[in-house]
Amino acid sequence: MLIARNVNGELIQAYQASKEKAKNGEMYYCPACKGKLVLKKGNIMIAHFAHHQHADCAVFSEGETLPHLKGKQLLFEKFKSEGFEVTLECWLPALQQRPDLLLVLADGKEIAVEYQCSPISPSDLLARTRGYKRFGYEVWWICGINYQPESAKMKQSVYQFLKYSVALGNWIGILDTQEEEIAIYHHLKLGSDNRFHFGKMGIPLDELNLACLESLYRRGGMSDDSALKPKAYTKNVARKHMQAKDINLLRYRTDPEHRKFLLAVYLDRKDLYHLPAFLFELPCRTLGIRTPAYIWRYYLLRDFSNKETTKPLTKKQLLDWLSKCIRMNIIRTRTSLEADDANLWEPLLQFVMRLVEEGHAAAIGKEEWLLLYAPMDGKLDSHHSCLG
Repeated sequence: MLIARNVNGELIQAYQASKEKAKNGEMYYCPACKGKLVLKKGNIMIAHFAHHQHADCAVFSEGETLPHLKGKQLLFEKFKSEGFEVTLECWLPALQQRPDLLLVLADGKEIAVEYQCSPISPSDLLARTRGYKRFGYEVWWICGINYQPESAKMKQSVYQFLKYSVALGNWIGILDTQEEEIAIYHHLKLGSDNRFHFGKMGIPLDELNLACLESLYRRGGMSDDSALKPKAYTKNVARKHMQAKDINLLRYRTDPEHRKFLLAVYLDRKDLYHLPAFLFELPCRTLGIRTPAYIWRYYLLRDFSNKETTKPLTKKQLLDWLSKCIRMNIIRTRTSLEADDANLWEPLLQFVMRLVEEGHAAAIGKEEWLLLYAPMDGKLDSHHSCLG
C-alpha cells in the first residue's frame, strides 16, 4: 500500500515517510485494520507500506507488484497536478471497499478509479462495481498490461472489462507503466482464429489529461473519434466457411453442447452435411456468445420456422428467445460489465441480415423482419449447402 497513518492519525504517503524515523521508532498503521505497518523504501521497488508477517487484513492486500504500485502513483500525481481533489487508497467504511484512487470531478461527482493488474473473477468484479454504484460512486476500471488483448485468444478475463460505445465499439483501457502511456484498444472483434482484432491508440501520460479520461469513461468517446474509426472494408469480400472435413468431425464431438446439437439435427430429420452453408460461416464464435455460431443459428431457425404461421420477427422476440436459451443452458454467453447488450444483439442482427441477403427473410420495418420460408426445408442444391 502507498499510504498509512502515523501516531497522530495523519495520513502519510510512503514516499514522504522517513526510513530513519521508522528505524528510530516512528510507527505507521493501516488505515483499515489499524495494524502496524513496515515501511519499505529501497532502490528497486517503489516506496510502500506492508503489514507485519501473519497480519490479517481483508482490505489491503499484500504482494502488490511494482506495476500496480507505480500505476497508482502515476495516476495520483497526474490528477493532483491538474488541481483535482484526489485521495490515494481511500478507505470507504460504509462499503468496506478501498478504491485505488478516489477522484472528485468539477461537477462534484465522486469517481472510484481502480487500476486492476491482478486476476479477478467476474463475480467479484460485478460485486465491487455494484457496491460503488449503490453508494453513488462512478467506477473507472483501468487495466494493467496483463489484460491487453494483443495476440491473445478470446479470454473471459479480458472480455469482462470491455466497455461499449457507438464511437469506439468494444473497447478497453490499458495503463502500461513501463511505457508510461494509456493504450485504448477499440473496435474489438473476434476473428476466425478466435483471436482479438482491434484498433489501438496510445496516449503518453504526459499528454493525458483528466478531460480525456472523463470523455472516454463517461461518454465513451475521444476528442477526435474519426481517428479511431476502423478501416472500411468492401462489401463484396469472399465469405469464409468451415471446411467440409471440419463439419464432418462435428459428428464425433462428445461435449454436452455438441451432443445436444447433433441430437436435435437427428430428431429434426435433417442432414448435417446439407444444412445451409451460412450456418457454418466463420468466425464460429462471437465476443458475447460462447456457443459456436452454427449451433445457435440452427436453433434460431428451427424455433422461428413455422409453416402454418408466418409472423413478423422483432428485435425483442429475438432477445427474449436468447434470454430463454441462456436460462435453459442451451446457449452459453460471456459476462461483461457493460458490453453484454451490444455483444449479444450484434451476432443476432448479422445473422438476420444474412437471411435477408439470401432471400429467406425480408425487412419490413425498423428492427422487424418477416421470415419468408425456412432455409432448412427441402433439399438444398450444392451451391447453398455446406458441402457446396
